[in-house]
Amino acid sequence: MKGFVLLHNFLNMKKVVLSTATFPNIEYFAVIAAAKEVWIEAYETYARQSYRNRYYIAGPESKQMLVVPVVRPQGNHTPIQEILPDEKVPWQRNHLRAIETAYNRSAFYLYYREVTEALYETRSLTLLQWNTRVLKHLLEILRLEGVVHFTEVYEKNAENIIDYRNSIHPKKETLCLETCFDPYFQPFSPKYGFLPNLSILDLIYNQGPHAGTYVKQLAQHINFYAEG
Repeated sequence: MKGFVLLHNFLNMKKVVLSTATFPNIEYFAVIAAAKEVWIEAYETYARQSYRNRYYIAGPESKQMLVVPVVRPQGNHTPIQEILPDEKVPWQRNHLRAIETAYNRSAFYLYYREVTEALYETRSLTLLQWNTRVLKHLLEILRLEGVVHFTEVYEKNAENIIDYRNSIHPKKETLCLETCFDPYFQPFSPKYGFLPNLSILDLIYNQGPHAGTYVKQLAQHINFYAEG
């Protein structure tokens, strides 16, 4: 009976740890919406080729990757807290141009453009700090309630928490089936078809105030225990 109670408590906990991410994809926010408690990993070693410094939009040539170039002071062993956006590269300008090209025909692009562009004007922040500022701004737009916490120590095998730090990854399948992503209009969808689970920017620019509802509906398809 004691084992059953412990299992029952765990399954109802929905306490999740995620990696930091740059303009995270829709699924990332669905996990936040579905969870009761969300933690962001703040003490890991930086992992390359992940959503920690890249995101995808629906560009004129189909799915387009945008990368924040980074400086790693300690090479491959640099903690995430010390990773810096490379200010020698005009990545902010390049990203904003790509976003404008992709979404200037979207219904809500002009409405959200000013507040979104302001995030790119921020300087002298680490990647984690910048991602955090972006995340808080996006949560407000989506009207997703709840407090996001940050880890205080790194645990390789995190206990009593659902570990998604490396589950939401460009090279891995989504946590829920792609069929769960209801199609919505994208400017280039007549040419390439609907592209699911892009950066949340895609959903916000195209769905506007309905973006939060879309995320909450998708959250119902998140199965926190499918991997374990």
